[in-house]
Amino acid sequence: MAVSKRQLILEAASSIIMQKGINHLTLEEVAAEAGVSKGGLLYHFSNKDELIKGLNVETIKEYRELVQEALDETGSYTKSFLLATLKQLDKHHNASSSMLAALSTNKEWIKLWDEDYQRFREEMVREEVPFEVGMIVRLVSDGLLYSRLFESDPLHVEEEKKVVRYLLDWIDKEKSV
Repeated sequence: MAVSKRQLILEAASSIIMQKGINHLTLEEVAAEAGVSKGGLLYHFSNKDELIKGLNVETIKEYRELVQEALDETGSYTKSFLLATLKQLDKHHNASSSMLAALSTNKEWIKLWDEDYQRFREEMVREEVPFEVGMIVRLVSDGLLYSRLFESDPLHVEEEKKVVRYLLDWIDKEKSV
């Protein structure tokens, strides 16, 4: 399947943020990285702020698809939230780059994620996962994301797997209590 110009632009922006830092995220640099003209970039994103919003919207869309895939496998939204976070980290830098860009330029775009956090809370209650367990799962998911984002002692792959296995088992134990 051919990648759209819009997707190429988003991938270029993400790559620049992760490789060079947010200060290098300019429309000119993104256009050059994506192999499009600045006019072509502006057709899709009228300014840098809209580009960053687009990064977050696309990342959220990808995340929701990963949650649905994991939900189809596990039958548990609480588990799917954790598994989707890890899959997104493994597949793309978009989660890290979109959040970093939003934090650095316009914190309003972080609020785009609130709908997913609210759904997590609702599904946690529906699944009868104790509040404390659900919040620990959410905060561990966020912690894994942010430790990679800020390169602050991120866990090795095997360590992540051990933590995730422990949490998945713990969710089941706490639900049956």
